[in-house]
Amino acid sequence: MLASYLGLCAWVGSVNTIFPNVSVLGVDVSGMTEGQAETALQEGLEKNGENIQLALAYQYQNYTLSLADMNLSSADNARAAWQEGRGNFFLQGGSYLAHLAGISRRAEPAWGTDEPQAVTDLVRQVEEDVGNVTQASYAIEGDRLTMTKGRSGASVAKDQLLTTVYEGFEEAIAQWESQGEGLIISQEELPVEETPPQEPDFNAIHQELAAEPKSAVMDPETFAVSDHVVGVEFDVQELKSAYDQAGEGETFSIPVTLTQPKDTKESLEGKLFRDVLGEGSTVLTGTANRKFNVKLAAEACNGAVIMPGEIFSFNGQTGSRSASMGYKSATVYSGGKTVEEVGGGVCQTSSTIYYALLHSALEVVERYNHGYNTGYVPVGMDATVYYGVTDFRFKNNTDYPIKVTIAPEWQGNKELLICRIYGTNEEGVYAVPESYAFDWQAPTTVYQPDETIPRGTTKVDAVQNPYTGLKAQAYRSIFDKDGNLVEKQDMGVSVYKMRPKTILYNPADGDPATWVNGVPPQPGTTTDPGTTTDPGTTTDPGTTTDPGTTTEPGTNTDPGSTTDPGATTGPGTGTSEQPDGSTDPVIPSNNEGENEDPMAGVPSQDIRA
Repeated sequence: MLASYLGLCAWVGSVNTIFPNVSVLGVDVSGMTEGQAETALQEGLEKNGENIQLALAYQYQNYTLSLADMNLSSADNARAAWQEGRGNFFLQGGSYLAHLAGISRRAEPAWGTDEPQAVTDLVRQVEEDVGNVTQASYAIEGDRLTMTKGRSGASVAKDQLLTTVYEGFEEAIAQWESQGEGLIISQEELPVEETPPQEPDFNAIHQELAAEPKSAVMDPETFAVSDHVVGVEFDVQELKSAYDQAGEGETFSIPVTLTQPKDTKESLEGKLFRDVLGEGSTVLTGTANRKFNVKLAAEACNGAVIMPGEIFSFNGQTGSRSASMGYKSATVYSGGKTVEEVGGGVCQTSSTIYYALLHSALEVVERYNHGYNTGYVPVGMDATVYYGVTDFRFKNNTDYPIKVTIAPEWQGNKELLICRIYGTNEEGVYAVPESYAFDWQAPTTVYQPDETIPRGTTKVDAVQNPYTGLKAQAYRSIFDKDGNLVEKQDMGVSVYKMRPKTILYNPADGDPATWVNGVPPQPGTTTDPGTTTDPGTTTDPGTTTDPGTTTEPGTNTDPGSTTDPGATTGPGTGTSEQPDGSTDPVIPSNNEGENEDPMAGVPSQDIRA
């Protein structure tokens, strides 16, 4: 019997057909050679592969694979069927006898070593559908903070997935073999690893969304108005409680408090430079060069924009008034003398701006009066400048940008330099300046030898013309929109020096102190020393000398030295004919240029606010 069994084992090993009652992939391949089995498997997969299916489910998602999707090798599975029962020489005889006795055996499918493409696609699809964790999202919508709670994500456990797929298909194949026809679907759960959404950082959300209201502002370079910021505030604890009560993916909201800023972009665009805060003008007179310099300095200042809190500097705006900057030579005062210097006249520009400023409530930072009264603005309302030494500065103390415009304009037969300061006057306040003069000091008389003067005559120096000395107290009254006095500001005392009348005479006529009645001797005559007259009691030489060579001092003011009708004058100063033919009270004036001695206008009484 042993010999017979061993012979059976040897015979079984030599047979090239598959054992009886063997199937693989749902196809009966009993007694077939490997080649025949391969053909049968190929035909079976083509015919029934779509009817053997595996359904994989996760939460609300379902995915289906068919046996045809697995790209199985017919040759590999035919080989697996042939090897069924032939694993051991001494056992294969008994296995063969068992198969003959009707024991049916399914060969395990040969799935291959590589992951089927269908499984790879399944993993990618699952991760696209439920794999990514959805974090909470939020946004301000009107007066509500809306939040959507995140969803848990899932990642496929790949090491378990293939086992689940293979086992599921083996179950489906077994059902197919028992049923023999129709659609077979095996149900399995997808092996996944869940990842819950991260709980939001509610304090960080508050820092991100909460904001203080911020008004729109204007860019001083481009004049573009920025967007405003609406203030946002909400209860962090209320948001967290609502989140905890919400389900995954649920959208909820809580109220927020919105605070509008003082100025939105639209409102600020409507307010910018709409109001004239202050305005002032002076008459443009003098030489062509002087008027050119005044206009050139005005052009440098025209259009200047000063942001809230910023300071306007006249020197900073114009730069050096030098020939390289285009300025021309005109009269200025240096060391108390009238001389020619480049840039003469620009003090009229700075004074016109200051005069306009006095009609506003803007803050004066730095201002000095001239050494001599100018005449083109009321006393105490001028502002002298000298580059690198004295400046005129003021501050924008409003909440809005301001703009300076200054340019010449003709009104009738007068050319005026007009300055307007534009801004936003929400309160409707306005200012009225005033000043009064005191401590008048009439010009004294001095004699100066000059060999060009004909003997026996005198001449009043028309270049070094006389000026009355005085002091001026200036005030600025601030009124509300209803005309009620809010504040009366002391703008300080301005001190203007006296300059004497200079009488030129020929030194050959001797000492003026020896002249009889203040009249120089005629050539060829002598003066009786006993009849000398004290020079301090001489009469005006202009009334005793040749009318053609003597100039009446009272009519020798600079043609540019008009006096604003609002200026306060002292009694007994006489009148002087103006360029337009009118007469104004005479306050001999410095109508010239940049400044006399750079520090001449800075005595202790001068204003430096």
